[in-house]
Amino acid sequence: MIRGSLLALVEALFRVLFSYDCQGEEKLPATGPAVVSANHPSYLDPVLLSLQVKRPILFMAWDRLFRVPLLGRLMHVFGAFPVDTRPGRGQDAYARARQLVLDGNLVGIFPEGKRSRDGWMEPELRRGAARLALETGAPLYPATIRGAFRAWPYFRALPEPAKIQVRYHDPIDPAAYRALAKDEASDALLAELRRRVDRTLLPGVKADRKIEALYRTSAPWPRLVEAVPALGLALFVFWKTRELALVWPCYAYIGYLLLDLLLVPQRRLSKWVRNASAAVFAVAYVGFVAPRLGLPAPIGGAALAALLAGAGFPYLYDRGRIALDFVQGLVLATLLELGAQYMAATPLGPHVALPLYCAAYAWEERSVFWRYTAPILAAYAIGVPLWIGGGVELVPHALAGLVAWGLGRLLPSGAGSDAEPDAEDAAASSSTLGLRD
Repeated sequence: MIRGSLLALVEALFRVLFSYDCQGEEKLPATGPAVVSANHPSYLDPVLLSLQVKRPILFMAWDRLFRVPLLGRLMHVFGAFPVDTRPGRGQDAYARARQLVLDGNLVGIFPEGKRSRDGWMEPELRRGAARLALETGAPLYPATIRGAFRAWPYFRALPEPAKIQVRYHDPIDPAAYRALAKDEASDALLAELRRRVDRTLLPGVKADRKIEALYRTSAPWPRLVEAVPALGLALFVFWKTRELALVWPCYAYIGYLLLDLLLVPQRRLSKWVRNASAAVFAVAYVGFVAPRLGLPAPIGGAALAALLAGAGFPYLYDRGRIALDFVQGLVLATLLELGAQYMAATPLGPHVALPLYCAAYAWEERSVFWRYTAPILAAYAIGVPLWIGGGVELVPHALAGLVAWGLGRLLPSGAGSDAEPDAEDAAASSSTLGLRD
């Protein structure tokens, strides 16, 4: 009962943070013994392998992890048992694993014996998983974990968003190897395990390396979607107000773009911030200057900001072209919403135009989580302003959001020429707000 509740909670969290998906879990037997063996890219791996499997998988785990408060208790709840990973110290754990298999359980072993240092399976694999299958006759089920090394490699203290996929493969029957000598049989079984895991691990690791290399490349010159709206807003606001103090944020933003190009060290986070900056600046600046232009200030600014942040979060996992085109369209929706305020001024306008654009774009591109985000955003854009007291004056604002979505399909891609590869197709080119493999 406790395990099922925890798995449901953790799976929901992982689907949001890591766009987690699992394939082939139905291949595992509903009853009877089996050995599960996978690559080991991160601390998350036992949980990733267990989330969609109905039966508990009892994993060997590093004994020191059981000394960590809370984590050790959770590992016991999930059925893990400790193993001393020092050479020659794991016989007791192996004997326990062997007995668990003979008793009809699913037992999980990572043949690398430690987390991967580069995303690949380690060159030397330990024979424990193969011996267990050969000695007990239990089928060996290989599994591939993709994306976890990008999410939480051994050298990082905390995980980062990344798309993670788990794939279970067809079982390997150890009976086919029993005619060989003991060590030869173990090595042949491990070789087949590696072949099956590497077959699906290879594309993800190659794409990870390309993306990490591109994260360290020089920042692009200011893109049109970044520079033109900022300079245009500066001219428009100064024309309306004749106040230089109101336009300095536009020039400060242009300065940031140049600093990013010339001085800021390029890493994953700096790329994410840069790629999202055009939309963040446009929404924040228009909200700031609206009262100075004689327009009503948007109500519930914090709620709107949280909603837009949630609408943009899935694009951390999506292809770069889709992510940057979303940013470009959101900038356009913000500018059109400013124009709609001159037609029908209302503080509810941004709550209609911007979420409606986000909903339409998510629906069109079938972005990550679109089945949830599109209807929620559309319901918010229509229902909340009407519930607060809006009326026919909201129509121009709804049109602003929809027109931005339509025009966005006609404009050149926001990705420009600084493209990064899609991890599902390393040969394709697009730049990326985040990660998709």
